[in-house]
Amino acid sequence: MIRACLLITLVGASPVQAQNNTPISAIEWLSQPSLAPIAERKVTAPENNPEKIPAKIIISNLKTNKDEKYGLIPQEISGIPENFWTEIDSDTLHQLLMNQPRSNLPSADDLLIRALLATTAGDTNVLLVRVETLVDRGAAQAAYSLIKQAQIENIQSFELFAKTALLTNNVEEMCVRLNGARHLSNNEALRVYCQLHSGSRTIARINFSALKALGEFGPITSTLLAASLNKENKKNFTLPEVNLPTMTPLDFHLWNNIGQTVPTKNLPISFATLGLKKSSTWLEKIQATERLSITGSLPADILLQTYNSGEVATSGGDWDRVLAVQALNRVLSDPIIDPSNELNYFWETQQDKKLIATLSRAWSDRLLEFSTTNIDNDLLFQMQVLSRQNAFPFKMTMKRLQNKHQLLSPKVFKEVMSMFDKEIFVSKEFRAINILKAMRFISKALNGDRPALSKAILLYREMGLTPLAQQLAMEFMIIGNLNDS
Repeated sequence: MIRACLLITLVGASPVQAQNNTPISAIEWLSQPSLAPIAERKVTAPENNPEKIPAKIIISNLKTNKDEKYGLIPQEISGIPENFWTEIDSDTLHQLLMNQPRSNLPSADDLLIRALLATTAGDTNVLLVRVETLVDRGAAQAAYSLIKQAQIENIQSFELFAKTALLTNNVEEMCVRLNGARHLSNNEALRVYCQLHSGSRTIARINFSALKALGEFGPITSTLLAASLNKENKKNFTLPEVNLPTMTPLDFHLWNNIGQTVPTKNLPISFATLGLKKSSTWLEKIQATERLSITGSLPADILLQTYNSGEVATSGGDWDRVLAVQALNRVLSDPIIDPSNELNYFWETQQDKKLIATLSRAWSDRLLEFSTTNIDNDLLFQMQVLSRQNAFPFKMTMKRLQNKHQLLSPKVFKEVMSMFDKEIFVSKEFRAINILKAMRFISKALNGDRPALSKAILLYREMGLTPLAQQLAMEFMIIGNLNDS
């Protein structure tokens, strides 16, 4: 595990932490107690053993400038190989990451986020794919910090830079850059917005009128820009209905600019960071942190802090969930008290069971102070297992979980356990293609193809990731059962 003292010294230098409105730093995320050690040994695939991969994916040794390295976490801290992303071309990598199934296990999601944040080799195109993936998973602030390491000098890179800036309220820097280099964007609406935001309102109005006459704007964008440019007369405008399915980050800011707040709850998760701004209500912040923590894009501690940052004045709906978290948080402060009643209430109120795994991490130290011998509570035991990597002996834990829930057939369970006794003769490289393939196996297993779990375990072990494979197997026995219930 990464030493806390080393992490503390690095937090201040983290590029993410440097942002004023940052809800998380990369190092804070990496310091979660449940993150498994990457590997028990260094693995190098033998040259005479070519990888078996899907037929449509072509792997080649790409010519990469060794000086091109991007990331927020040093390699010696992340444990991610420097060549992790250089195995396949950026177009194929983009296709794989954008089509990666969302149903997965916490430790698998954590490893992917860790790899996206780690300092690794790869050209600007690979960097842009990593940034877009972070945005797609809700980690917009990390994406913004990561893309700033690149040279923003063409339309493609600026478009993604602008998107991350809008999603993290870092609009000023983006607009100043665009106003000084207008060739970086062919988005005329963004150009007018930036002239209005950080330039001249008069020039913005002139350009808007000319571009509107040329039909450069759609009806919604045109109305929102006109209202923004004429706030003093905005009552004269008939505003369109908010269209959530087509909402863009620029649309979000244009609505906000005319005093119309758009809740982020029903927008894609890439907008969730905007729900953490100071003006957001407590409930909006809770909903945003829940969504982000489920994908691994926000540390569990931040979620727990958000739950406990206010007093609930009513009950029902989301507030029942908040009350349950606060009640359990109080009881877990004293390991002498039996938390069974609060645990039962907590589990009943969690509509998305992945939140149980997330909060288990936040309570890790306190959960492990309780003795499951003295308190015979299966819910407590499961949360202890989820809270920290290999908190209990592996085989004993797997047998207990199988006996309790019978999630796997006896045949499949025996096969899964045999994967951990199997001697590994063939090594696979710890690189992106194999990690994404293993994650797909896990997703298939969670969706009903139980034998796919054995394939995932074997692949992780062939990469030298046995501790991670053990944690994933235990998480599967718990979360797979929750999905079925």
